[in-house]
Amino acid sequence: MHLSEQLSSKEPWYIEMNELTTYSDNLNSSLDAPELDPQHLLVANELLAGKTIPQIADEYGMSADRVTAIVERSDTKRYVDTVIMNQGYLHRSRRLNIINKVIDEKLMEAAETGMYSKKDLFDWIKLLNDMDRDSRPKQPTTAVQVNNTTNYTTLMQDLFKGDSK
Repeated sequence: MHLSEQLSSKEPWYIEMNELTTYSDNLNSSLDAPELDPQHLLVANELLAGKTIPQIADEYGMSADRVTAIVERSDTKRYVDTVIMNQGYLHRSRRLNIINKVIDEKLMEAAETGMYSKKDLFDWIKLLNDMDRDSRPKQPTTAVQVNNTTNYTTLMQDLFKGDSK
């Protein structure tokens, strides 16, 4: 009898080696892009190219309602939003690099001339700090309600006094 047979027959927690899921398997599966229907991808890319819904409908022989339905799908919206946020100055890394460059230039200018506006420099640093804060996941907040207990206490006392009468 092999060791694996002994373990699997005696230990309920034993897992076959071919059943294990590795860290890289989990990472790769989480990075897999959701599949987007080719027709939806085509419509989304035409929309990103600046075409209107009637133009897309005419070009591909679809009704405007069908194109609108494709555009309104959550997977299509997610794709369009992702593409937009990863292009140009909307890309977070690119914005951060620009802000860092401006701050470096302000500091070099201040060192060369001896003159600079602290407010201007602090405004740029505040913008950088705000971007950093906004990129972090939001922490759940807990609301605490404090009631004025004197009204409640008075009401309860009045109610109990009424019972004894």
